[in-house]
Amino acid sequence: MLKLAAACAPSFRPVLSRGALVESCRHYRTRGYLTARREEANEARVKLNQFLYKTVPAPTVEEEAAKGNVPSDADLPVPAAHPGLAITMQGHAQYRWFKNPLYSTEQRRNVVITHRPPANVKDKVALFGVGAMRTFFDKATGYPNLKSERDWLHRILFLETVAGVPGMVAGMMRHFRSLRKLQRDHGWIHTLLEEAENERMHLLTFMHLKQPGILFRMAVLFTQGVFANGFFAAYMLSPRLCHRFVGYLEEEAVRTYTHCLQVIDTPGSPLHLWQIHPAPDMAKEYWRLPSNATMRDVIEVVRADEACHRHVNHVFSSIDYEQRNPFGPQGKIELDVAPCEQVVKEQTASHAS
Repeated sequence: MLKLAAACAPSFRPVLSRGALVESCRHYRTRGYLTARREEANEARVKLNQFLYKTVPAPTVEEEAAKGNVPSDADLPVPAAHPGLAITMQGHAQYRWFKNPLYSTEQRRNVVITHRPPANVKDKVALFGVGAMRTFFDKATGYPNLKSERDWLHRILFLETVAGVPGMVAGMMRHFRSLRKLQRDHGWIHTLLEEAENERMHLLTFMHLKQPGILFRMAVLFTQGVFANGFFAAYMLSPRLCHRFVGYLEEEAVRTYTHCLQVIDTPGSPLHLWQIHPAPDMAKEYWRLPSNATMRDVIEVVRADEACHRHVNHVFSSIDYEQRNPFGPQGKIELDVAPCEQVVKEQTASHAS
């Protein structure tokens, strides 16, 4: 046994005990066996890749790094934008996630205040919720007796931070549902996310006129936390109720912006200068307004957007949850034109009848 141990571990000194020599020999034999098995596995993997892909497998990151062939993040190429997102405008390529709303002058000026009467208990609950929110917010902001441009901007900015929540939450919920049920969504997600993006563009446009302070931002943070989580929970329980709620909320938004236009047209009012105040460049690009557009034109297109959201959400609440989105892209014309107020009037007439 001592001769065998000496053969396996000739570097060991004779002073080692017999048990230590035997254990060392067993260790070296095991390590050699595992190394041989690892080499066999690597050879099998190479042969399998050559059989499947008819090529030698790509080197690992460690192998490439050892050769100095791994680029840094700064050296990596910038991925090109999706070709479907390019919009050529005035000779420049612009990229956006969603289609930009486009309204004719007649559509912008013919938006009317409408109301869909509640038809069931869910409708009444949604209408009551919107009424309660509006009453509280009107008292908090002093509406309708707003004395300055600053007061109007505070109200509009805060409203838009709230209005951008439902579309994102609803789109996210339907996205998760599509993944969870392993089936298509039938086009609802895109319209809902488009609505959220549109409301966010309203907010960013008005922020060109005023940057809110720390107290305003803290109020937005608190309200968003409460409203977003509440709407998330409500959408899990009843999507139909939530879309009706948003429809009534957009009815109030149309009322507010209609009143805003009346104030703009009143000489001596806090917003009368908006008749000649140039529209921000972002607004001109997003809504494709003329170069001489004013803030009054911006209010008109924002009101038209709210009328579209009013119509879309009332329709979403009235149709089956599994039905195909009636506002999905059906052709080139619809890709360039947002839902117009004429459709809103037709939908309102159908509800009234």
